[in-house]
Amino acid sequence: MPNTLSQPLLFLFIILLANLLKRLGMFSEKDGHVLSQIVMNITLPAAIIAGFQSFELVPSLFLLILLGIAINATLMGLAYLVMRKESKGMQGYALFNTPTYNIGNFSFPFVQALYGGPGLVVASLFDLGNALMTTGFVYSVGSSVATSQRPSVRDILKKLFRSVPFLTYLIMIVLSLSGLRLPAFLTEWVTAIGKANPIVAMLMIGITLDMHFEKGWMKQALKVISIRYLVAIAFSVLLWTLTSFSSMVKVTLILLFFAPVATVSTAYTQQCTDKGKLSSFTSSVTVLISTICYILLVPLLGA
Repeated sequence: MPNTLSQPLLFLFIILLANLLKRLGMFSEKDGHVLSQIVMNITLPAAIIAGFQSFELVPSLFLLILLGIAINATLMGLAYLVMRKESKGMQGYALFNTPTYNIGNFSFPFVQALYGGPGLVVASLFDLGNALMTTGFVYSVGSSVATSQRPSVRDILKKLFRSVPFLTYLIMIVLSLSGLRLPAFLTEWVTAIGKANPIVAMLMIGITLDMHFEKGWMKQALKVISIRYLVAIAFSVLLWTLTSFSSMVKVTLILLFFAPVATVSTAYTQQCTDKGKLSSFTSSVTVLISTICYILLVPLLGA
């Protein structure tokens, strides 16, 4: 079996194994939360730091930040158009769950396995734009539509700058542009810690995956899911045919386009609407769909 295909299949196996062990009572949702904190605050930042240390950042790659913003804005606009005649709760659900991408917990392990540090830098720049939209504009617009109340800028900034991966992106970009490098021993340490990120992240996804299903959910979720993956296909075709990025950058970005809904979207939906369980279901479905897409895309794109 080609190595490029065996890696996504390994990750799928880990997700299914962790989910099975949870169903057998060996793990609980609390364990998934603990692993999530480990990923977001330890292994993922370490992987990001190691990636920036082994890759030269060029100015043209900063366009990827704008790309992360652009695809989120496109998804938000389509979500509003499709759901404009629905209830406020459904509109809020659509605005929270149609855009946003789970890059850190989901896509990073795949990219890290395929391309190492250079791929992580590309994903980090895209995710910087994605994080700005997710924690800022998406939250602001979605909560305003769902509750008819505008969230404070202070609250948005607080959420953004409490994110350890987001702060890591900013610090490493500044260091890279300044031509500064971490001491060799520290680079070795963060590289070793970062190598644990893919396995820990896949275990976390498997434990938190919840496929509880209620009648009518699929019909409601199908609009959101369809928009996400149709836009992913459209952006992928445009990227592949119209840009001059290297194949590594193109493949990495296409994988990011097919990432599942960000986990924070469910929290936003629960906070502002009565569609929290529907959002959790949508998130779980997109995890499964995205995993299958990655298994198909990796060999297809020649990664």
